[in-house]
Amino acid sequence: IRIGLPAMVSGVQRTLGHYFLIVFVSPFGTAAVAAHTIIQRVEMLLTMPGMAFGQTSGVLAGQNLGAGRPNRAERGIWLAIVLVEVFLIAVSVAIFIGADGIVRIFSSEPDTVKLAGSFLRIAVAGYVVLGLTMVLMNALPGTGDTLPPMIIILVTTWLIQLPLAYFLSQSAGLGVLGVRWAIVSGMVVGGIIYLLYFRAGRWKSKKV
Repeated sequence: IRIGLPAMVSGVQRTLGHYFLIVFVSPFGTAAVAAHTIIQRVEMLLTMPGMAFGQTSGVLAGQNLGAGRPNRAERGIWLAIVLVEVFLIAVSVAIFIGADGIVRIFSSEPDTVKLAGSFLRIAVAGYVVLGLTMVLMNALPGTGDTLPPMIIILVTTWLIQLPLAYFLSQSAGLGVLGVRWAIVSGMVVGGIIYLLYFRAGRWKSKKV
């Protein structure tokens, strides 16, 4: 329960966060909702390497912590981060250049293509830290450390993304693009918090 409950809460919060972001996007019309959905599909593909390498490095980290080799556990996670980040940075450059072409794979509607292309180019600012976030999000639970990921997802969702999505789209006059900038802000802040926590090394002392 101590390990599994925070992981469950994290999953629920991610789902709720996606739901409320759709609530903010919906008033801007069908094209905005379609564009947002297309970007979510692209991001599902981009998160797969981070999830896979994160879970793998988490298993190895748990084994090495159990063997009394915390430095080897840390090196394994860093290696996973570097591999995924190199991949995502290269992909992000390609996405920025060919955003409209990627969108046309999913839709040929001019309004959707134009808006989703803008969404993708904004999202690239968050993709450069997505590898770091996805690896650590999946690696830390492998060491039995599930509470910090839960806290991070709560902070980034309810204190950063959703308030900013409302403010930037309504009060700041950015419209639906404000929602996308709010999502990017949450991704960047989440990546920074994950990095700071990982560097602090408290996860190395977890006992399961």
